[in-house]
Amino acid sequence: MRAPAIAIWLLGLALLVGGCHKLFGDYRLESGAGSCPSGALQCVGNVLQGCPDGTSWTKLSVCASETLCDPTQGVCLAATCAAGERRCDGADLLLCNATRDGWGMLQHCASAARCSGDTGSCTDEPCMPGMVQCNGNLVQSCKNDQSAWDTLFTCDSSALCNKMAGRCDDAVCELGSFQCVGAEVQACNETRSGWVPVRTCETEALCDKDTGSCGAVTCTTAGAFRCSDEGALERCADDLTGWDRLAICQSAAYCDAVNGVCSETPCQPGSYQCNGETLAQCKADSSGWQALVTCKTDALCQQTLGAGLLECAAPACETGATRCVDAQPQICNAGRTDFRNNGAACATTELCNSGTATCTPPNCAPSDTQCVGAQPKTCNPGRTDYVDNGAACASVALCNPDTGTCGEQKCVAGQLRCDPASPTHLQHCKADLTGWESEPCDICATAELCSASLSATSCDATSCKEPVCTAGEPRCGGGGADQGKVLEMCNSGRTGYTSCQTCVTAGLCDVSRNTKPFACTATACTPPSCALTDRWCGGTDNKELYQCPASRINSQATKLDTCATNRLCQLAHDQGKTTCVAPSCALGDLWCGSSGNKTLYTCPASRVNSEATALDTCASNGLCEMSHQQGKTACEAPKCAVGGTQCGGTGNKTLQMCNSERTGFTDCDTCSTAALCTESLGATACDLSACATCSASDKRCNASGDYETCKPDRTGFMVTGCLGNGCDDATGCLAPSTGGAPP
Repeated sequence: MRAPAIAIWLLGLALLVGGCHKLFGDYRLESGAGSCPSGALQCVGNVLQGCPDGTSWTKLSVCASETLCDPTQGVCLAATCAAGERRCDGADLLLCNATRDGWGMLQHCASAARCSGDTGSCTDEPCMPGMVQCNGNLVQSCKNDQSAWDTLFTCDSSALCNKMAGRCDDAVCELGSFQCVGAEVQACNETRSGWVPVRTCETEALCDKDTGSCGAVTCTTAGAFRCSDEGALERCADDLTGWDRLAICQSAAYCDAVNGVCSETPCQPGSYQCNGETLAQCKADSSGWQALVTCKTDALCQQTLGAGLLECAAPACETGATRCVDAQPQICNAGRTDFRNNGAACATTELCNSGTATCTPPNCAPSDTQCVGAQPKTCNPGRTDYVDNGAACASVALCNPDTGTCGEQKCVAGQLRCDPASPTHLQHCKADLTGWESEPCDICATAELCSASLSATSCDATSCKEPVCTAGEPRCGGGGADQGKVLEMCNSGRTGYTSCQTCVTAGLCDVSRNTKPFACTATACTPPSCALTDRWCGGTDNKELYQCPASRINSQATKLDTCATNRLCQLAHDQGKTTCVAPSCALGDLWCGSSGNKTLYTCPASRVNSEATALDTCASNGLCEMSHQQGKTACEAPKCAVGGTQCGGTGNKTLQMCNSERTGFTDCDTCSTAALCTESLGATACDLSACATCSASDKRCNASGDYETCKPDRTGFMVTGCLGNGCDDATGCLAPSTGGAPP
């Protein structure tokens, strides 16, 4: 709880007469030197001064601020608020200004219901219906609609606002009133919630509760004695209110102020005593006392006498001077010989006000804690105020005023999570960071999608990520060189795909993903059905030349060419060609081949002549060629025997011989006569001399008269007789010759 601040008292000029100077704060002002208008008033900063005797300025009061010092009325004006005090005006959070005469804007809250006078801060959430707070001196209750606060009571001060009771406490005293507690003057504090010490008089009798002042002392050393000029022996009263007459001595010379008796003999010359403030010496004729010096106070005279001095001891302090020795407030004693304790020691050194020699009431107890907004605070060692106890909490709700510490922060502002009890439910961190909203802001299709949605920038019905795929659904993915080759399956959380296996080709991946039922295993990929270099023949009649495609799926083979026949396709395949081998024959083509080119072949169905079908084997190549030229599928029969002859041509005179191919007869020679041709049959050579020149029975006479007969080979005549004896074709030789008789 915030302790009441020091009050500001209004003092009239009557206080000047009593000599009681009201001081506040750790401040002290001595009376100024020089003249001033008698009865004048002025403010020097926050100090109210008066000139009671026209000689010097005297401090009358120390006001809470310079602006609260009013020289016209000669008073310190009441402060509007306590230093550091906060209050709410609607949604505006206000702070008491430095001069304590008004309020300044500190912060504009989201609404009046979010402005807390209790904590002096803007809250994350509006007040709860029926909640009670103290807002300065106002007792307020939160409206049912949580829109603002209703004022229930207006108290005389903020300190009298009783939040727990929901009402105002009664004022303890009236502003400007005083009381005496022993020798201590106490004044009603500015919040009217209690009394605060003003000063401690020298004695209880000097405390004046009507004026709040200390009466002036008549003497300063209780029990001290003095002698009047008439010889009266007087003693300083215990309450310092005057000199009590004890006796009338025979004369002043017989009055002994040192021992406090009337002596039987007069004083001894050269002896000394104090008569009040005056240091006196016994006259040389012992007839009385002669004044030597007058000290500031009778106590200083006693001090001078005790020290055996003839000059007054210097005052130890000025009248009304104040100080603090550690936590003990002190004031210059009436005799000005030293400082005396002004009341009991303060709770702490910091609470001792050297300017007033009083104790400032503690603002808090050593163990007190509080929260100002989200900032935990604890009472400082001096008990003068609350100080930050560590860093500010993450939210107002996390600040625990009972311990002055931050509670455990359950989450971070804006953070999302998946409800452990319902993993698909996306939850949002509460504004006060104390936990999670009970209602989900979105419900995801799977727990995994909920986890994937934790980075969402908002928490609403669109925060959940949409499913990427259908659980168990396969696809072909991958990137770079593996684009389309990686066989993947949508995971159960539907957040994406899990890799099963990388297939050899994208095409094989595509086949694999369409396999039913699909199973995501390390062997899920369909193996290649061909190698990239593979070629084969297929299609209609297996005439189409195919090559293994990039997909390595033979059913997706690339057609390279369409061949005339399957065999031509096979040849292209066997030779590693990418185009068909051209046909080497046309269907129906015939030719002769094999040994001696005598075999009659026809173009096979494969249209590869090397694979030709042998139709027949002819007697000769010529017969084969004849069959080929005639388009026959069988060999032509031989036309003749090899070397066989005949006569043909005109008149059958042409000797002909069967050619080597037995395809027919070749003209060899033209004989003179058909008979010679016939004679020539059986010739072994076919040339222009193939015909017989003569027949076996032919004979003749040559020009020389020799007898000639046909040679055995019938190639001409040979001389067989006559030998120049003359011959006759018909009869032969005319006369015998040595050559022999004619045949």
